[in-house]
Amino acid sequence: MDLSTIAEWSLMIHPVTLLVVIADVFAPIMPSEFLVIASGSLASEGSVLLSIALLTAATGSLLGDLALYLLFRKKLTHWLDRFRWGRAVHRGIRNAVEKAGKSPTYAGLVALRFLPGGRTAGIAAAGIAELPLRPFLGFAAVGGVLWSIWLVGLGYISDVTTGFPMWASALLGMGVGTLVGLIIAAFFALKQRREVRKTHEHADSVQPPAAPGSARTARGEHRSVPSADRDEQRP
Repeated sequence: MDLSTIAEWSLMIHPVTLLVVIADVFAPIMPSEFLVIASGSLASEGSVLLSIALLTAATGSLLGDLALYLLFRKKLTHWLDRFRWGRAVHRGIRNAVEKAGKSPTYAGLVALRFLPGGRTAGIAAAGIAELPLRPFLGFAAVGGVLWSIWLVGLGYISDVTTGFPMWASALLGMGVGTLVGLIIAAFFALKQRREVRKTHEHADSVQPPAAPGSARTARGEHRSVPSADRDEQRP
């Protein structure tokens, strides 16, 4: 990477990353992970400060989380429905919440953000469930810091160990991060499937059996119908 390109990235990477990370909670297709990882790669080359890269990503994560949380807790989603793009965003968020489940936990505010689309689902579900603001901010901040350390660290380590250009190191780090996220998502999906299966098995085990006399009564009633018909048909 030449010096002019490094200088341009140094000037733009932080404000662009901040805005994209904020917007990513509304539209998970935004390339927030790539930009955060790229800032780590730039930090390894000395073109940006590692501490500023971490602070930018964590701040954008917390601001975006708070905005989406308040949008759903204050029931302001009707504002999104006024616009075509807003309806698409609202529909995407609802679909993410349906897949993740509507019963959020504080631990989920930290863990779900490492899954594809999990940050959006976890924060929206927290707003729908009206979790208290203060603990929400605490766990969202912890999750944002851990998420930032993970992604910035991926970019930093990828650049140091491979010596690839910044963009190649960022893509490599993004691939590793995506793979880890998919593994975690598969683990959670398997765990949820086992819990659903146990719930069904427990429900079947506590269901009372049918009374023996009811079956006989039902069979007797079934036999009485044709006999009545025969009586009516006699002259």
